[in-house]
Amino acid sequence: MTNDTQPKSIVEKTAVTSSLLSRSECNIMRGFAILYIIIDNLTRLFNGVFPDNEFVYLRSSVEGFLNNLSHPNSMLTFNFISFYCPYGVMLFIFLSGYGLTLKYEKGNGQSTSHKDFIVSHYKKMFIMHAKGLALFLSVFLILNPNYIVGGLYTILQVLLIGNLNPLQRILPGPYWFFGMIMEMYIIYRLIIYNRKDSIAIILTILSLVVMAFTNPEGGMMRYLRYNCFFAILPFCMGVLAARHLNNKTLSIHKPVVCVGWLILFFILLTLSKFNFYSWLIMPIFVVSTAVCIVKLICKVKLFDNIFSWLGALSGVLFVVHPTVRVMLLDRANESGTYYHTVLIYLFLSIVLSIILKPVFSGKKNK
Repeated sequence: MTNDTQPKSIVEKTAVTSSLLSRSECNIMRGFAILYIIIDNLTRLFNGVFPDNEFVYLRSSVEGFLNNLSHPNSMLTFNFISFYCPYGVMLFIFLSGYGLTLKYEKGNGQSTSHKDFIVSHYKKMFIMHAKGLALFLSVFLILNPNYIVGGLYTILQVLLIGNLNPLQRILPGPYWFFGMIMEMYIIYRLIIYNRKDSIAIILTILSLVVMAFTNPEGGMMRYLRYNCFFAILPFCMGVLAARHLNNKTLSIHKPVVCVGWLILFFILLTLSKFNFYSWLIMPIFVVSTAVCIVKLICKVKLFDNIFSWLGALSGVLFVVHPTVRVMLLDRANESGTYYHTVLIYLFLSIVLSIILKPVFSGKKNK
């Protein structure tokens, strides 16, 4: 019986299970990504840690890490984390492109108008973002009563258009992500959806060319990467991976082969950080490395369960962890009890996310 005569549900299930990443593997990647995001978002602000190049490329950050590596001290662990871990966001972007393509192009064939698609996704992003921002500001202003929150900037950010503000007044935390990913949803539906691969490839090349001719350390680079220029490459990777790659691509379903690819991609990831132009294409190696790690995690039941559980909690963790961070960061830098603070921070972030999950998801916990 051919696919044309098979029940639609069977065809959909076959398409999903033969994809590069299954549903459970996508969930594991979310868990893997959120763990690194929340750890890095705290530890990169510790005294003595060199923030990695996420929005601008500073040679001094790379040199600072190398200097600490050659002269180890108690902050080496956190500098190592900072050097490798700010890229969990890239994985969420990749999964967004991957998931949208499977759902709207290769899934049940559902088709929505431009307006319905954009409005429905905007509503989801707006609600999650507004709740997280309200929680953060409530705690932040209690701890910092003299701090003045810019009304216009806050309104723009709540409306998910704060990233477009050329003054770049973005509140600390993950809040820039919501505006940026909303831009990618719009680009996907208007430009990429059900069109030739060449469209996604051209968009990617254009974004890289624009950034390549921008001052690596300047405000314009930061502005571009706060917006969709940061996301186009990993997002389009997700789109193309969903369209063309499967579980047996490069034989990564075989553990031994997967380890070999992991080592290669990790080396390329490391090397890409030492040059501005290779830094621009680093998402290729970040995503490739993460895919290999996820395939290996699936082979160990304990890790599979842990990261799957974190993946299910990742959305709430993403918006809740800045509130916990703001409560612990100053005390950590004053006392120097960094390792102790990280453990407390992880524990409180997870517990608070479990408690608040019904509020953010609108569903009761089972």
